[in-house]
Amino acid sequence: MITVKDVKNSLRIDHSMDDNLLEQLIDTAESYIIHAVDSQLNKQDYEKYKQFDWAVSLLVQHWYINQQVANTEHIPFTVTSLIQQLRGSVWHADRESPE
Repeated sequence: MITVKDVKNSLRIDHSMDDNLLEQLIDTAESYIIHAVDSQLNKQDYEKYKQFDWAVSLLVQHWYINQQVANTEHIPFTVTSLIQQLRGSVWHADRESPE
């Protein structure tokens, strides 16, 4: 799972003033992606998918960098692509699991 330290490394942040904000953004991004893929699952169900961590990281970075931009309403294409991949992976895993 993505941590504040991971995001700070990606964004090249070397202070702790925004740690609480980053933690909130991580929680929100995880929830956003989980609900975009399959809201019946929880965060632990996504631990095996590397796309999940990368999508969370990219979405947090996007929100952090653009927090002052009023006209940023879109989700980055890479995040949308990763969500689509996760949907396929989760759907495929559900179809293969014994009932």
